[in-house]
Order: sequence, then structure tokens, then C-alpha cells
Amino acid sequence: MFKKVLVATDGSDHASRAVEVAADLAAKYDAELIIGHVLLHGEPPSAFKRMAEVEHLVREPKTAKPDSKNIPGGLVAFAAKAEQARIDVQVMEILAERILDHARGIAKKKGVKSVSTEIAEGDPANRMLKMVEKLKPDLVVLGTRGFGPLKTLLIGSVSQKIQQIANCACMTVK
Repeated sequence: MFKKVLVATDGSDHASRAVEVAADLAAKYDAELIIGHVLLHGEPPSAFKRMAEVEHLVREPKTAKPDSKNIPGGLVAFAAKAEQARIDVQVMEILAERILDHARGIAKKKGVKSVSTEIAEGDPANRMLKMVEKLKPDLVVLGTRGFGPLKTLLIGSVSQKIQQIANCACMTVK
């Protein structure tokens, strides 16, 4: 019935349950399981930044830092912001790899034979829809955060948008 299953994960509890359901289905139907993740936007949560610092997960730049005594203050601030942005991106990439490793582990425990991953950056719903377009799965499995109807109307829902637009079967897991 299913030959290719795409599951979206952001590392949340609902997403982990979606990975479990998708892995169960992929194992049952001997289907390929593709685990999709969209990198978070903006500054990573402070706990992740601290973890990356403590575990020395962020790479130091290979070039020497210039002596700030001879550089105008505005340029020093600009360079500091650029360096912080580079670190934030690295923290998000490390977080994504940990999330994908966890999901791969779930899939392997469930007996899925073929597991691959896709990472994208940008708006979660739009990037997942691009994955659906590119990968052409038979089924997309998504977690939901369980927002009430009023919040869903006000802020929208990634899983709801994907279900409405995707051209394949979708399953939402609570």
C-alpha cells in the first residue's frame, strides 16, 4: 500500500509520536521512510546554545580575529553580530542532527530497512510541501501540537496547511 513514507519531525513529543507511527507503517509495508526536518529560524534557545558551548560542538573560525584597536566600533559590532549568527546557525544544525539521529534510532528499532533524511531551511509548512513535491511520498505523517480551534485560526498550523495542500495522503498524530 505504501512504498514511500515521509515524516516531519521537529523533536517535539508530538513529532516523536509521528515518527513512531510512520516507522510502524514503513516497517509493516516494507516502505522507504524519509525523515524530514526544517531548521528553526532565528536565535536558538539558550539551553541549546549552552549545550553546544559546554560540549564544544561549535567550531572556532579558522582565520585569526583582527585586532579591534584599529577597527571602528561599528565594524567591531557588525563582526560580533556576524560571528554570533554563524554560531547560531551551527547550533541549529547540531540540534537538527540530534533530532534526526533520534528519529533514525526509532525507525531502526521498529525494523525499518530503508531510512533517509531531508533537511531544509525556511518556513516549516512551505519547506515540507517542497519536500512532498520533490520526494513524491505515498503518505506524509505529521505531529500536531494540539492547539485549540481559536489558536489554530489565529496562528495557523503547519500540519493543517500541509494536509490541505499536499497531493498525497496525510496522517496527523496527536
